[in-house]
Amino acid sequence: MSNSHRLHLRPPRRPGREQPGAVLLTAALTVLALAVIALAGVAAAAASPSLSDAPTTAVPDDTVTAPGAVTVDSGTAAAALTAARALADGDPGVAIVPDDVVSALGYSPGRALGLAANGDGDCSSPVSLPAEFEPACRVHDLGYDLLRVAGAGGSAIPPGLRGDLDALLAQQMHAACGDSPYCHATADVAHVAVHVNTVRQGHGAPVVERLPW
Repeated sequence: MSNSHRLHLRPPRRPGREQPGAVLLTAALTVLALAVIALAGVAAAAASPSLSDAPTTAVPDDTVTAPGAVTVDSGTAAAALTAARALADGDPGVAIVPDDVVSALGYSPGRALGLAANGDGDCSSPVSLPAEFEPACRVHDLGYDLLRVAGAGGSAIPPGLRGDLDALLAQQMHAACGDSPYCHATADVAHVAVHVNTVRQGHGAPVVERLPW
């Protein structure tokens, strides 16, 4: 066969090996989607007329429910706040959560990254996040559940506590990223999206809402 008629065949793709272009495209789309979500939250927060006067007190009991669906007394609510503060400060182990708070949670905290965590928690995001973020999300989920217990008991959420839990989430996500620029970018945008929602909800106990998409 002459050179002019020789077939030029591409070498077959190795099974299980992702193509660099596909990886970059997926990374770009994930970061873009998270950025859109974050910007939507910023716009919603900016449009809120009461944002500057957002209360740091607990949301009324009829909108915040303890994860364990039990009545929370003031002592348990205060203990939940103490546990949330300890978690945000990085105090290790599950002993930071006393028994009465465990009952209000409806589950016994496990461990993730050396800290107390919601063993069934996950990264509840409209877009897929790196699997490396899952342990950080489980810690963050427990922190939010503790704030819900406190809110259900009528306790005011101290200024900055929910934001500190968000900051811990960001710190742990970045620590899981290693040298991946995509991972670090995703962690930054995910933190912005989470913290914007914290601001929008007045830094109080987290309230589950329906997303508009």
